[in-house]
Amino acid sequence: MRALRRLGIGAKLVVATVFVLLVAGVPVERLAARDMEAALLAEHSPRAAVDAALWRSRRAMLIGMGAVIVVAISVGAATTFFITRPIRRLTRFALAMSEGDLSTRAPLRGSGELRQLARALNHLTSELSRSIADVRTERDLLAGILDGMSEGVLVLDREGRIVLANRALRAMAPLGDDALGRSVIEAIRNARLTEAIQLAGKRDEPVDVEVELGRTLPRRLLVRVSRRKSPTGGGRDARGPDHDGASVEPGLIAVFHDVTDLRRLETIRTDFVANVSHELRTPVTAISTAAETLQLGALQDPHEAAEFVDVIDRHAKRLRHLVDDLLDLSKIEAKNFRLALAELDVAPAIEHVTHLLGEAARRRRVTVTVDADALPPARCDRRALEQVLMNLLDNAIKYAGEGAHVTVKARSLDQQVTIAVADDGPGIPPHHLGRIFERFYRVDAGRSRDLGGTGLGLAIVKHLVELMNGSIEVESAIGRGTQFTVRLARAA
Repeated sequence: MRALRRLGIGAKLVVATVFVLLVAGVPVERLAARDMEAALLAEHSPRAAVDAALWRSRRAMLIGMGAVIVVAISVGAATTFFITRPIRRLTRFALAMSEGDLSTRAPLRGSGELRQLARALNHLTSELSRSIADVRTERDLLAGILDGMSEGVLVLDREGRIVLANRALRAMAPLGDDALGRSVIEAIRNARLTEAIQLAGKRDEPVDVEVELGRTLPRRLLVRVSRRKSPTGGGRDARGPDHDGASVEPGLIAVFHDVTDLRRLETIRTDFVANVSHELRTPVTAISTAAETLQLGALQDPHEAAEFVDVIDRHAKRLRHLVDDLLDLSKIEAKNFRLALAELDVAPAIEHVTHLLGEAARRRRVTVTVDADALPPARCDRRALEQVLMNLLDNAIKYAGEGAHVTVKARSLDQQVTIAVADDGPGIPPHHLGRIFERFYRVDAGRSRDLGGTGLGLAIVKHLVELMNGSIEVESAIGRGTQFTVRLARAA
């Protein structure tokens, strides 16, 4: 019985068929043999008796064969039912596995090939579940890395269509939710980027290009486009075979680096060097020319000597102011400019600065009015606050024009102390207001240099106010004057 269980399906069918034929054939053969024997022994019997014996023998054989067929059909049907039932179970299990249900297991019933097949399917399911879990882990890890990158990543298939775009790229470029599956020219609409991608598809080396993307706030992006490696692990020229066996490109990958701030800093640095060189050249040239004139004989004429000495003194002071402003600005930007924030009454500081600039205001016939009574103390640094007020009030006196009025008004509002320096001068055009706090930026460059300005005062003011945890804003209208408002936190 144990040996029979070890047999396979085919062997069991053969054994069953032989057994049925043996069981059914023996009685038929015995009946036929008995009738024939009785007919042959009765030689003296008439022909009618022999024919009757033959007919009985033929009938017995037909009945026996019919019985054998019926029994064979019954045994075959039963055998088929018991054999196909586990096969149907395995079929249902395979279909469930193909639909993604990997939690089920095939029943280990029966013996032979079916049991081995069920065990193999269960092993395949376990390995497939483990492989899918590993793939999901790697996919999640890759997605986390791509989304955490500051660089944008764009992956294209061999037809140039987008298959992946990480979060950083979607922030850099105007990519919509429908970008996947579209071409680069359709999704991003940049001719230089499209040309670089087409060129990279024809070359073995990466292609570098700098493009500008975005309309409202354009970004400067440095893009490197290179050919993707084949999944087979080939080299740089690796190509994967298609369904026809032909060689095809595996696709391209583009990495985007945002260099907007870098380019802006390069521009600022270039402008800064150019502005400093220009600002230094003017006083140095004036001092050098005046000294050379004195050496050539003007020193003997007291009137001319006094005039050229005044030129040297005036431009030396201008040069010293420029150097001092540069040093202060460099210290502030390098975080080396230390402030001691404390409770401070702003009214005495305003009065002190107004007194220091009183002579300059009288020379230009500018009236300065102060309104700073009954104010709570502000949290700030005295030296920094006086420097801020000195720059703002000095600019108002210089640029408001002769006979103008300048007002310094301080108020307490919403846990803040506000100091407004306003004039009724010519005002500042609107397109200059966004850059008024940049280094060396001037609304009227020629007039500013004539008045001795360095172009650094408002930049220093903005940095100092921010170091005191405050803010500054400017309002101006052509022909109606300008107002700078400093907001500082009230002392607790």
